[in-house]
Amino acid sequence: MLCRIELGTAAFAYAAILLLSLADIVGRNLFAWALPEGDLVVRQLVLWVALPGAALAAAARRHIHLDPMNLAARPRWVRLTAVPFNLAAAAVCGVLGNAAWRYWRDDMQYQGADSAWLAWLGVILPAALALLALHFVLRALLAREDAAA
Repeated sequence: MLCRIELGTAAFAYAAILLLSLADIVGRNLFAWALPEGDLVVRQLVLWVALPGAALAAAARRHIHLDPMNLAARPRWVRLTAVPFNLAAAAVCGVLGNAAWRYWRDDMQYQGADSAWLAWLGVILPAALALLALHFVLRALLAREDAAA
C-alpha cells in the first residue's frame, strides 16, 4: 500500500511537471506570458518525483548500495550484516530527516503570505527521508525474520 502511494505521488508530480512545462512553453511562445512562479514549482516537483522514487528503490532493494563489505561477500555474511546495515541506513535517514524538518519548519516561519503555498512543496524532503528510514527499518525487520527462519 505504501509503495502504491509513493508511486502515485511520483506519477502525479511527473504529470504536473509535463503540464506546467508545456503551459509555460506555449505561454511564452504564443502569448509572451509565463506562469508566475512556474519554474520554481517545476523545480520543487522534480523532488516530488525523485524522492518517492528513491523510497520505491529502497523498498525494492534496487537502491545504490554503499556497503563495500557485501559486494563480494558470501550469502551468510550478507545475512549477518543485513540488520545492522539497514538500521544504520535508517538512522542516517532519520538524522537527515530531522534536520530537513527543522529547516523546513524554520523556512515556513519566514514565508510571506503570497509564497507560503510554494514553501509547502518543500515538505517532501523531510517526508521522503522519513519514508526512507521506514523502508530501511522494515527491511531490517524482514532480514531478521529471514535469518531466524
